[in-house]
Amino acid sequence: LLDTAKDGLARAGVSVRGMSPDEVFQRAAHGTSDFPLVVSNAMGKVAAEAYKAAETPLKSLCKQRVLRDFKPSTSILLGEMGRLEEIAESGEITHTSRAENGESFALKTYARGINVSRNLLVNDDLGLLGDMTAAFGAAAAQTEADILVDTLTSNPNLSDGTPVFDASRGNIAGAGADPDAATLDAARKAMRGYKGLDGKTLLSVQPKYLVVGPELESDAERLLSSIYAANTSDVNHWEGKLSLIVEPRIAGDDWWVFADPSRMAGMVYGYLAGAQGVQIQRAEAWDTLGMKFRAWLDFGAGFVDWRAAYYNGGAP
Repeated sequence: LLDTAKDGLARAGVSVRGMSPDEVFQRAAHGTSDFPLVVSNAMGKVAAEAYKAAETPLKSLCKQRVLRDFKPSTSILLGEMGRLEEIAESGEITHTSRAENGESFALKTYARGINVSRNLLVNDDLGLLGDMTAAFGAAAAQTEADILVDTLTSNPNLSDGTPVFDASRGNIAGAGADPDAATLDAARKAMRGYKGLDGKTLLSVQPKYLVVGPELESDAERLLSSIYAANTSDVNHWEGKLSLIVEPRIAGDDWWVFADPSRMAGMVYGYLAGAQGVQIQRAEAWDTLGMKFRAWLDFGAGFVDWRAAYYNGGAP
């Protein structure tokens, strides 16, 4: 930081000869130097890198949206057209309609601040400021992860008043059991049988992800791994069919199967337009000697369609 401050003053035509480190920081912060901007940009980059590295794998299940404001945002789901009807040579084309459904979620703002003392600025030869900035990024990623995990595990009600996973929808196992060939077969069969908003059109949802917590990680890896069987009856037919997602914040033996969100999204998460990911600002501290930094995150998540997933509560 001291070298950066000296360079900024030199570029602004200010000689730093004979200045103490404290004087360099004061002149760089108050003068025409670009030091404040450089520090803010550097901190933002470090925080963004830490934020990216600590992201939850549950984002792979979701579709991302960018929202203009903090008002509840509704994701509109249009129903199916059904099938085309045969008409006679001079027959009239009959018209139909499409059902629609909407699920809402809203952004909230999460923030933290920290004061960087004059002593730390002068003595920051160990990169402590960078460590604190990285902590901002990790905290933002932790916030997103907690929200997504809570959205998944809390089984919230949708707009029809029924929970996402419910026996009436046919997207929950009748009896809990750990993932194996038989229970995955049951999950796939159920998802293949999901019907659209019209209650008639088969969607034939293709499973893509198996989501588990640490308790089932090893079992799931063995289940999905390649097996070179001597007999055709022993071949692992799930090899290469599912991608494993392990979220360490999921407790217990609960597991889910999700479709590819590019084809059918069950969950969405969103950011405020122009502020995607963790944001950092700096300001000069007036009541104390040093600088003030703050980081914030505008984020929200929710379920938009129950047809993209299947849930099993695991072995009792």
